[in-house]
Amino acid sequence: MKKTIWILKKAIRFCFPYILIYVLVLSLTTTIRLLINVTSRSLVNQLQASVGLGTVSSAFTGLVILYLILYFVERASGFVEVFGFNFYRLNVNFLFHKLFMWKAGRTPQEKFYDHVFMDKYAFVCGNTSKISDYISAITRLLFTDIGALLGSMAIFAAYEPLLLLYSAVIAAGTIAVYGFIAGKQYDLDKKQVREQRCHDYYKEQLTGKDSAKELRIYRLQAFFYARWEKVYEKLRLERLDTALKKTFLDNLYKVIRFLFRAAAVALLLSGVYSRRYDIGTFVMLFGLIETNFYSVSSLAESMVNGAYKDVKYLCDYYDFVAPVSNEELRALLKKDTVPDSEEPFGPFETLKAQDVSFTYPNGDKKAVEAVNFSIRRGEIVSILGYNGSGKTTLSKLLNGSLIPQEGTVTLNGVPLCEENKEAFFRYFGNAPQEFSRFSVPVRELVGLGQIEKMQDENQLKKAYSKAGMEGFIGKFKNGDRTVLGKEYDDQGVDLSGGEWQRLIIASAYMGEPELLLMDEPTASIDPIKEMELIRNFRENLKGKTAILISHRIGFARLADRIVMMENGRIAEQGTHDELLANGGYYARLFHEQKKLYEEETGA
Repeated sequence: MKKTIWILKKAIRFCFPYILIYVLVLSLTTTIRLLINVTSRSLVNQLQASVGLGTVSSAFTGLVILYLILYFVERASGFVEVFGFNFYRLNVNFLFHKLFMWKAGRTPQEKFYDHVFMDKYAFVCGNTSKISDYISAITRLLFTDIGALLGSMAIFAAYEPLLLLYSAVIAAGTIAVYGFIAGKQYDLDKKQVREQRCHDYYKEQLTGKDSAKELRIYRLQAFFYARWEKVYEKLRLERLDTALKKTFLDNLYKVIRFLFRAAAVALLLSGVYSRRYDIGTFVMLFGLIETNFYSVSSLAESMVNGAYKDVKYLCDYYDFVAPVSNEELRALLKKDTVPDSEEPFGPFETLKAQDVSFTYPNGDKKAVEAVNFSIRRGEIVSILGYNGSGKTTLSKLLNGSLIPQEGTVTLNGVPLCEENKEAFFRYFGNAPQEFSRFSVPVRELVGLGQIEKMQDENQLKKAYSKAGMEGFIGKFKNGDRTVLGKEYDDQGVDLSGGEWQRLIIASAYMGEPELLLMDEPTASIDPIKEMELIRNFRENLKGKTAILISHRIGFARLADRIVMMENGRIAEQGTHDELLANGGYYARLFHEQKKLYEEETGA
């Protein structure tokens, strides 16, 4: 209950005008429907009196006009009700979808390597709209269903009390059927999260752009299709089983409901026959049977879906996003979300890692273990090692993407933690090994490196120049406003891996950050281009602070100090000459790769 109330408070506080409009619309339509039934009674009685007198009375004419007006308004209210519902729903969905995405952006990165967390994450992400469904159900229950039901039951009590039993039976049957179905549907949704993720993955491989080439070259369609079909069949059979149970119960309930309705009509006919009430009252009660049925059904559905099923989705949502303060929500809803560019810990001086260790979720060993590392302002450090040595994980720990599980990372003496990691990010220009290929204009992708300076033409040009992109941009008709990829723009361009990597490097240079961190920045670039890029690095890094991560020795000569990593630990460190003289790990790596470079470059 606490979790549900928390979400309702947030919805009312930040979406009150939209919910109020929806409440007013529902109250209006409910009142009109009751008035139509009451008016129909007077209309029939006046008609009967007019027939007996052989003339049309002015009262009858007035009632006809009133009935037609109410009927027209009631028909039109359907449109108003749909408009009010969508107006309310879209605004409430906006709030809670945005809150979910905001919280996802602040979730520790290591969580996304945890399969159990990802199952919960996918479930909440796919069911965020259930919040607006829940609020809608509760609102309808309070301002439509209960009002209409109380009105009809008051009239039943006055004219035909036995119809109250009809209402009770309909309510009990509806709650039982809807409750069973809702419980089964929630359990099925929970159960199928993992299979649904597998289904979506295989479907993406079969239909997505990124895997299209491999599918054709290696003739993988049948391979992935078989895997997709196996998962789809399991999902289909489980959903079919639930659907059949729902259909059986629904049809059984319809038969029972028909029998009770027939009994209710027979009761009304006996009332007219025994002269307990007149024809007008019969028409009114007959109409209220239908109104009462829909009110009871809607009430039961609202109670089951709102108070029983949807509230479970709300609890899952709360567990993911809470705690969130009202101040954070207000800041989130502001249009201007560009981050502050100030350096929160003052000008960069030192970055240190002390006895830092980290293990990925579901990992069987430490990716980084007891690492001590430091870099001072103006120093260039190269971290080298083969794949799996822990150098990329260390880079994520240094810039705050990951939080150490043991030990500390400090910047200017300030320890890194979840609360201040965004402040750490501001000091870094990052060129990660794995990067997202956003389909945006060239200038925006580069500008994402320091988003608050994205519109600064001078900073953009400096970033282009340092990454050697002038010729690359010049070949496009729209220059740096050319969209990357053709996902939504047929004038967009597809790039090679090396071209993407140059863009990411330019993004790292954007805004002249205090500290550059480049992880395998030449991994997709051929050796000749790599040597050219390294010469650019040598020029661009003069007087800068940089951490260069690679498994290639080409970066070693750029560094003031070289750190060699192996199996998550620092194996050795020193200058190029010192490490060669030691004849250790670095010396072996250097001599192995030197021969390879000479063969590839013809040197």
